[in-house]
Amino acid sequence: MNAQLLQLLFSLVAVAAMAGLCAALFGWRDATMPDAGAALGRDIPGFRPGRIAVSGDAKSALIENARDGAIYLAVMRGGDVVTRRLSREVRVSRAGERLTLDLRDFTLKRTRLDLADAAAWETRLKGSA
Repeated sequence: MNAQLLQLLFSLVAVAAMAGLCAALFGWRDATMPDAGAALGRDIPGFRPGRIAVSGDAKSALIENARDGAIYLAVMRGGDVVTRRLSREVRVSRAGERLTLDLRDFTLKRTRLDLADAAAWETRLKGSA
């Protein structure tokens, strides 16, 4: 039992040392939203960015497709952007400037965005449903 405990302790120290080394070499930074319209343009054929609202923390955004009026959600996950087309299944609620989106998505269930124009986006999202 002591040998297993010692091996576990050694493994934890090794993982912490690797994480520390990576942070020392490459820095520790929060990923922020790049040009979300360009990211969607690469993923969706024919996408033309229309209205865009980036959350206050720059980790998520709502982007309208000017071609067909569809609204997309872009969220930073790790160092990459995850996108979802918002449809009838999204539940929208607002508290002041905070917009909460509950999606029927296994990997992205809920997202909160702090937007200066949250009321306008709430109306737009509820109108498209």
